[in-house]
Amino acid sequence: MGEGKRVVLCLPGMFGRPEQWRPVMTRLAGEFTMFCLNLPLDYRQNYLNPQSPDFEGLTAYIQKFLAFQDLDRVVLCGNSLGGQVAVAFTCRYPERVQALILTGSAGLFERSLAAGKFIRVDRQVVEQQARLILYNTAVLDDAYLDEVVALLADRRQRLLLVRVAKASSRFDLRAHLPALQLPVLLVWGRQDRITPPEVGAEFQALLPQAELAVIEACGHAPPLEQPAAFS
Repeated sequence: MGEGKRVVLCLPGMFGRPEQWRPVMTRLAGEFTMFCLNLPLDYRQNYLNPQSPDFEGLTAYIQKFLAFQDLDRVVLCGNSLGGQVAVAFTCRYPERVQALILTGSAGLFERSLAAGKFIRVDRQVVEQQARLILYNTAVLDDAYLDEVVALLADRRQRLLLVRVAKASSRFDLRAHLPALQLPVLLVWGRQDRITPPEVGAEFQALLPQAELAVIEACGHAPPLEQPAAFS
């Protein structure tokens, strides 16, 4: 969306969907060219190794997308896992990134809802998890919740997502953030229980050029829960 000179590429989290970013993209399309890219986290896409998914595959996927769209340098904007992937991409391809926007980013600390264990998958459990992730659960519709339930009903998909989560926990960003010499905007929800606001403050302390903004009445997904304030 949009035709602005500066390009913003948005990366959703593990269960995020590009269409959930539409309100943000609509608000910013007058000033920027906005893209939102779904990360290849479906085992049927055959892009990541389902036995040992890694961040090298995720960053290579973004690089191929930029080449496909003939994009030179972009602003990367990532939520949750998408934020961690955005940092990984910037470390590997610093010449391709003008600035970063990280919101509820993984990479320093992320509270596990399942404590590393498999939990039964049904609509009630998914709704309970959503209430822990989001402060404003009214933004979720039945069709999306049904989609998540169907996704998690597939054992092979669950295994891939667990392995991606483990790869995320192993890829600690503390050693990488101080070397990032570019502007970074950190946007955190005050009621984020997955990556609490103090995690945003730690990101700010480790980054040379970072500004932290906190949004009230907002959980782990500011672009979805508070698109106007986030924009």
